[in-house]
Amino acid sequence: MLRSKEPNVLTHSHVPGWEYVTGVPTPGLRSSIGFYSGYYQNADQPVRRLQAPSARVMLVLGFGADMSIRQIDSDINSEVNQSFVAGLDAQPLLREHNGERYCIAIALPPWAAYRLFQGAATEFVQDVVALEDIWGDVNLYMEQLSEQSSWQQRFAVVDRLLQEKFKTSKYRVRSEICWAWDQLAARGGCILIRQLARTIGWSDRYFIKRFQEQTGITPKAAARQMRFTQAYKLLRTSHDHTLSEIALACGYSDQSHLTREFHTFCGCLPTAFQKAKAAEADFPGLPGEPGIPGDLGGDFDR
Repeated sequence: MLRSKEPNVLTHSHVPGWEYVTGVPTPGLRSSIGFYSGYYQNADQPVRRLQAPSARVMLVLGFGADMSIRQIDSDINSEVNQSFVAGLDAQPLLREHNGERYCIAIALPPWAAYRLFQGAATEFVQDVVALEDIWGDVNLYMEQLSEQSSWQQRFAVVDRLLQEKFKTSKYRVRSEICWAWDQLAARGGCILIRQLARTIGWSDRYFIKRFQEQTGITPKAAARQMRFTQAYKLLRTSHDHTLSEIALACGYSDQSHLTREFHTFCGCLPTAFQKAKAAEADFPGLPGEPGIPGDLGGDFDR
């Protein structure tokens, strides 16, 4: 992976037919968005990737080959617009495309999605929704993206789009909710909900109500998502830790608890995930989530 010389591009990796780029938003967006992930793939056969649930709302802006999405326990493909939003509590999904495709993935804390999508994020928290169903006609934005010749230019288009949407949003998020989310995220979900409520000065019931109102899920559900996300990252990147060590580090009661939760969120056992990841050791990879054979590949940063 190379450090890019372009001012808004952090890193740039590529091999023939495949490219991965990370970039930083304009300063005015950085309180809501950490970074952009840009992907390019030109496949001469169908490519399938797993998208595991995340403690973030995923906004994907894409153009090129069509993409189909289905739940891993379903045989029914759902044709989704080139650009879509994956809700916070969506089921594990398989995405498939064939041919040349570009996309930019943006991981949003749910309170930022609440503002960006005019409150709609709380309505599709367990679903994948075409972006045009939220924002209306998005063809102009996608045309602007497709006309750019560099990732720096594409990220600049995304900057302008998101700045416009945030500026015109009528929805505001309470600072207490942003703080509570950050505290949960910083501790990987391993903090008492009552402790957060008391620190803010709210009752447990009032805190839970306001949190769910502006994120779409309860604090307890968010903590559960974050524990899984942390375990998923460790399983993806660690070669030295046992499952019991990962379970302990991520706040699970034991290895069996981790195994049950991983299967619920990812659709496979953690041991199967590890074996599949090892089998793909020589794959050029997608730095956020290494490619895995068959139905267990992934490429969106969490």
